Amino acid sequence: MPHLLSRRTATASLAGAVALAAGGRINDVLAQSGAAAPWPTDGWPTASPADQGMDLALPDAIDAALVELPTVTGVVVIHNGYLVSEHYPGAYERDDPINIRSVTKSVVATLIGIALRRQDLDSLDQTVGDLIPDRIPDDADPAVADVTLRDLLTMTSGIAWDASSDYPRLIASDNYVELTLGQPLANPPGDVYVYNSGGSHLLAVMLEAAIGEEIESYADRHLFDPLGIADGRWEESPQGEAIGGFGLHLTPRDMAKLGYLYLRGGAWDGARIIPREYHTTATTVQSAGDSTGGTPYGYQWWVTDATGFDAYFALGFGSQYIYVVPELDLVAVTAVGFEEDTRPDQFFAARPLIEQLIIPSTFS
Repeated sequence: MPHLLSRRTATASLAGAVALAAGGRINDVLAQSGAAAPWPTDGWPTASPADQGMDLALPDAIDAALVELPTVTGVVVIHNGYLVSEHYPGAYERDDPINIRSVTKSVVATLIGIALRRQDLDSLDQTVGDLIPDRIPDDADPAVADVTLRDLLTMTSGIAWDASSDYPRLIASDNYVELTLGQPLANPPGDVYVYNSGGSHLLAVMLEAAIGEEIESYADRHLFDPLGIADGRWEESPQGEAIGGFGLHLTPRDMAKLGYLYLRGGAWDGARIIPREYHTTATTVQSAGDSTGGTPYGYQWWVTDATGFDAYFALGFGSQYIYVVPELDLVAVTAVGFEEDTRPDQFFAARPLIEQLIIPSTFS
C-alpha cells in the first residue's frame, strides 16, 4: 500500500447559479502575453471578478453551487493572472495540501518535458528496455521492453489493464513496476488508448533512471522552486519510489500555478520551463481517451472543446481539476480533500461548475 513521504451528486441544482453567469459577449480582456503577465511565484495577486471583466456575482454563485457539491473542498479561479475567486467550504483551508490523486500524472508529464529541455532525457522514443531493463519480470511478454515513454504518455502502451480491477491490485501489490510490466500486451504499443495508472508510475520510474536522481528532488529544483511551490509531497510505492500515477499532495493555489505555467505556454517569468513544442503536443489530441475523462488525451492531460473553446485539464479521482482555457486566459481548480467520502460516480461532479458557471462568467 502507498504511504506518505511526509504529512498530510448531484449537479442539477447548479442550473440556478449558472443562469446568472450565462450570455453576453466575450470578455474584452483577452489573454495577455507571457511577458505582460503577473507572476505568482511569491503569491497570487488578487482582484475582484469585475476588475477582470468577469461577472461580479461569481463568488456568490460558486458558494451556492458548492452546497450541492459537498466533497469539493477547494475552488480557485485565476483570470488574466489574478486570483478572482477562492473558496474553502469544508475542513480544509487555503494552505492545506491535499492528495491530488491522478492530477499527479500531469505533473510527471511536466517533469518529462523539463528533462527533455535540460537534455537529461534523450528522447520520448526511449523504451522500457532502454531505461529499466532490470525491472522487467523474467516471465513478462518480451514486447513490453519496446514500450516507449511516448506510448506511456499517451496511454497507448498496449499493456492490458482494467482500471476497475487492476488499480486495486496495483495499490495492494508489493511491487508496482513488476505488476504492471507483468501484464500481457493486449495491443501493439502505440495503437490503442487504455487508461493505466500503473503505466503512469512507469513514467516516473523511467524518468528517475534517466536523470539519475529521485523525482522528488528533481521536481523541487526544476519545477516547484521556480514556481514558488514549497509544499509538494509525494506518496511512495513499496520500493520507496515516488508514485507517478497518483499521490502527490499540493494546495489548490499551487495546483493553479501548474495550470498557469501551461496557460503561459510553459514559460515562467521569462524562463523557459517546458519546451514549447512539448507543451503544444502535451495539450493537444494524441490519443482517443475514454470515459475516465470523457475527452481525447494528450500527454497525461485531457483535451476538450466542450464549451466552444479549446481547453485541456488535469483530472483526479473525486472531481479534482486543473482546467485551462487559453483563449479566455483562465485557470479553474477544484480540489477534493475528503477521500473517504469520494465515490466513482462523483468523478465529473465539479465539471459543470467549471464549464457551465466559471467559464461563462468571463462573458459580460
